[in-house]
Amino acid sequence: MAKHAQLLEGPIGPALARLAVPMGLGIVFIIAVDLADTYYVSMLGTAELAAMSFTFPVVSLVFSVVMGVSIGATSALARVIGAGDEQAIRRLATHAIMLAVLIVLLISGLGLATQDAVFTLLGAKPELLPLLRAYMTIWFLGAVFLVVPMMGMAAIRATGDTRTPMFIMMAAAVANLVLDPIFIFGLGPVPALGLRGAAIATLLARSITLLLALRVLRREDLLDLHWPSRAELRRSWWSILSVGLPAAITNVLTPVATAALTWLIARHGTEAVAAYGVGSRVEGLLLIAPMALGAALTPFIGQNWGAHHEDRVARGIVLARNFAVAWGAGAWIVLALGGNHLADVFTDDPRVAELVHTYLWIVPLSYGASGLVSVASAAFNAVDKAVRSTALSALRTLVLAIPLATLGSTLLGLPGVFIGIAGATVLSAGLAYLWMRGLTRPVSRGGQVHLEGASPAVDVALQALVRGVSDLADVDVHPTRQRALGFFVGQRELGHVHHRGQLDMAFPPEVRDQLVREGKVDHHRIVHDSCWVTHRLEEEADVPEAIWLLHLAHALLRLAREPGPAERELEGLQPSDALRQSIARARARWLAAA
Repeated sequence: MAKHAQLLEGPIGPALARLAVPMGLGIVFIIAVDLADTYYVSMLGTAELAAMSFTFPVVSLVFSVVMGVSIGATSALARVIGAGDEQAIRRLATHAIMLAVLIVLLISGLGLATQDAVFTLLGAKPELLPLLRAYMTIWFLGAVFLVVPMMGMAAIRATGDTRTPMFIMMAAAVANLVLDPIFIFGLGPVPALGLRGAAIATLLARSITLLLALRVLRREDLLDLHWPSRAELRRSWWSILSVGLPAAITNVLTPVATAALTWLIARHGTEAVAAYGVGSRVEGLLLIAPMALGAALTPFIGQNWGAHHEDRVARGIVLARNFAVAWGAGAWIVLALGGNHLADVFTDDPRVAELVHTYLWIVPLSYGASGLVSVASAAFNAVDKAVRSTALSALRTLVLAIPLATLGSTLLGLPGVFIGIAGATVLSAGLAYLWMRGLTRPVSRGGQVHLEGASPAVDVALQALVRGVSDLADVDVHPTRQRALGFFVGQRELGHVHHRGQLDMAFPPEVRDQLVREGKVDHHRIVHDSCWVTHRLEEEADVPEAIWLLHLAHALLRLAREPGPAERELEGLQPSDALRQSIARARARWLAAA
């Protein structure tokens, strides 16, 4: 097992809780910093507060894109960690940081060149442009302190460590809270810099996250300092962006839909917009838990998917789904009973309070469905099916929410808008549930050996292979979810045979490379940068070597637990001298890591 793979064994519920709680606290720290920034800037005056408000859409857009790409990095890295290839882990983590630097150059260059035009398009008056330039020029020049730490913390989360990123974000939040008043209002030798001071304080606080993230990456041996080839970068960046780009689009769709819904609600008056704003903020707080759980699923599912622990993937998704639905139901009960009192906390306008209560009666009915969609999106991102996540988001926001809210507005007024929003979430959750069935279907333990869709020749070879490993008493043979038959020792998979006649197996990189050189296996046809390899099993003549390979995988798995019997098993396989040496190198690496 790779030293970074922390999520492949043990109880699933506690593992998800250990991942989710720090993520939830990290979200709270981010919200606290945003609120503090807004509070201090509001003390400067209306113009400065208006300028800060105009920066929100631009900053949110950049944040959404970077967050999406960092989700791709977490997903890709978690799968490689699960597969157990330490070299590929370091390579991919380093290439993710290099991708972050490229993103910084694009964001900074584009932002500095277009900021006046963008803010004018957003409706900023000419007198606000100098304030906006003062803030955003510093922000764009300091984008490296936002983007690179986010990518670094994504790599750390992929290992299953979410506490360290939480502490890094906490340090940044505390620094921001301390530095904001110093640079905005001045203190001692530091002059009062106003809105520009807020940007400088944020930049300095973010620089702390950069230094801490790089230090942790170095400490955890997640950096590979050799200069990569273009082919290596291309493979790594594609594995990140194949999830990251759809995830970024998914993130961007939500504020777009929110803007459209705000415009629709504004037709019902200022009180309606105020009520929607209050309801949305309450919703944001109540959905932190399912959001954090969804984020926790990405490293958990990614590692177990990469290790082909599909049973753990299924149980993890079911647990998360059930929690999200239960949390949503509980939140609705609390809001239904206490909505009046909560509305009074945010406003003393009776009409606004009435509309807030209406919102908190209707929309929270869909919170369980919203949690289910979050779980589904995280699961699809983790298994490299991010296009489904984007499709779910587009369906929920553009295809359903806006048309249904418009129809509801016409028929029922403002309550109809809220019903349309909730209905869109419930309908998209139904599709998410159907799409997830393939990931949550229980793995059979019935000892079947027939493989659906296999040709007669592959079927005969498969029967012979199963008989050939029958002497390994601790090996369990059962179907997996992908029309494949797996060979397991407990929860650990030795390999699996696809219906087309490929035996896929995972070996330490030293052993993998030697087996490839000896012509016993080929690099995996899809997952190039991992420990997985392929042996053809198309006819009975391919069976003896397949049996030998499964025995080799079995012996290597036993080396750490039962070195004596494992060494005798290896001797019986009569490996070549070069293969013996590669096994010795792998074993030395395991001992050093331990």
